[in-house]
Amino acid sequence: MLAIKEYRGVSLTNSWLSKIIIQLNRDLSMSGFDKVFDTNLTALEFEKTAIDFFEELLTKNNPQLFNLLYRIDVNQNEITKGGDFPQVYLTKLIVEREFKKVVLKKEFSK
Repeated sequence: MLAIKEYRGVSLTNSWLSKIIIQLNRDLSMSGFDKVFDTNLTALEFEKTAIDFFEELLTKNNPQLFNLLYRIDVNQNEITKGGDFPQVYLTKLIVEREFKKVVLKKEFSK
């Protein structure tokens, strides 16, 4: 799986993956995308599918991608640091931010 740092003492494990996918699907829908990731995907299947999806958006230079990044609240300063594989880096940023959102929702909904 993408190397995502732990957040607030919580490590990204498979038990969090379906929650992250649900959050990502919600943000995709609210940004006008028809794409829905299957919540039953393994971590590797999700990673490959997500990287492919974001690579396609990058190559089409779709304005919806920037709307999605804004909705997810990905740090603007980080977006341009993708290097040789921007689709992998972008996917990591998105998954990392969605993970943080899910952890915070869990923590503050107690």
